[in-house]
Amino acid sequence: MVLAKNVIAVAIQQGAHKNSFIFLKHYNKFNRQGYINGIYPFSIMMRYIKIITFLGLIIALNAPAQSQIRVDRRIQITSGSCDQCDLSNVRLNGLKLNNANFSGSIFNNSNLSGGNFDGSVLTGSQFRKALLYRVEGKNVNMNNANLTNATIIEGKINNSHFIGTNFRSADLTRGEFINGNFQMAFLERVDATNTNFENSNFTKAKLNNIILSNANLNNANFSGVSFGNANLSKASMINAVFANADLSMAFGLKQEQLDKACGNSNTQLPFGLILPLCNGKESIVTTQNSSNSLDQAINDVEILLKANRSNNSALYKRLSRIRQALLNSKRTLQR
Repeated sequence: MVLAKNVIAVAIQQGAHKNSFIFLKHYNKFNRQGYINGIYPFSIMMRYIKIITFLGLIIALNAPAQSQIRVDRRIQITSGSCDQCDLSNVRLNGLKLNNANFSGSIFNNSNLSGGNFDGSVLTGSQFRKALLYRVEGKNVNMNNANLTNATIIEGKINNSHFIGTNFRSADLTRGEFINGNFQMAFLERVDATNTNFENSNFTKAKLNNIILSNANLNNANFSGVSFGNANLSKASMINAVFANADLSMAFGLKQEQLDKACGNSNTQLPFGLILPLCNGKESIVTTQNSSNSLDQAINDVEILLKANRSNNSALYKRLSRIRQALLNSKRTLQR
């Protein structure tokens, strides 16, 4: 306890504004939670000493009096632990968290640009509105983390896990997430323009309203994924798998993109597009959506034909030709 007080005293003596240090609120909370006969409960003491021990590295850097702490780029934490720490509204530029455990920690509104997370465990951590510009990391575990509205422009986090992670409205432009595991992740309204997701697994992820323009989706698995209003213009899809996926409302798709990917009989595509089957036994796969659209169009034309029964009218002949063309298109798609 004396150590904790001394650390805080040094920080204040060095001119750091008390509002600049988020750990002061932990200390104040500590101070309120039961000082009985000069003895603090051991469990409470250990919880806050853990936070103060980690942040004691930051205090000595003589941080300026501003809304965020400025941290020297030379700070490196290796094989450390600070689970459930509150590091929100902090400047941690260039911080290296190598093989560290920060599960459940809070980094909301913090700046970790240029940092490195190699081998770190960040499961359940919160990075809402955090600035992660050009962060790097390999074998990072960010399962069930919250990165809502985070900025990860030009980030490189490869061979990492993002199962169930919330990326809603995050900016992943020009990033690199090779061999990533995004199963059941939430990527609605994400901007991933020019981002590399090669060999990544997106099984049952939510990708509605995502921007994947010029993205690298080669060898990625999108089984069971919904692409409602997703932008896939100029995205590379070589050997990408879309089994049971719904692409019917995606836009920007071209046939030449789909020719290099594959799906199954349950894959749904925009009208007029086809996709090879992944088993290689058939040349194309049609979609239920396309078939239903054709059926509806044929039905509408037949209603008009019944309303114009005169075989000699020009309108009836034109409608007959349209009906025949639609039937031919349906047979072609069903082959």
